[in-house]
Amino acid sequence: MADRTDGSQEAVTAAETAYEAATRDLHRQEVAAQLRSRDGLHYASIGDERTGPNLVAHNGEIVGETYTTSPGVLHDWYAVPMSGREQGPFVSARAAAASLIKSTQQPS
Repeated sequence: MADRTDGSQEAVTAAETAYEAATRDLHRQEVAAQLRSRDGLHYASIGDERTGPNLVAHNGEIVGETYTTSPGVLHDWYAVPMSGREQGPFVSARAAAASLIKSTQQPS
């Protein structure tokens, strides 16, 4: 096994990449823990504050994510339930988040 403390540029770059990935994962887990502790529909950014993605929870259960790719003031928001099938566009992040509730409810 190669020495990972050799200080080479490749080792530094690999360590930085691993650190950035771990930091993103830690942030996502912290946001998920906060959302799971709440009742009702809630979402919070796990990426860019304006474009998402936003992690969405309903009554303490993570139901999916919302995001937008629109650069302007009027965004087209999309919802991605845990099943992975994109839905949208929606007029707002809240509308996209609400659509995830419907997609996770089971018929009686």
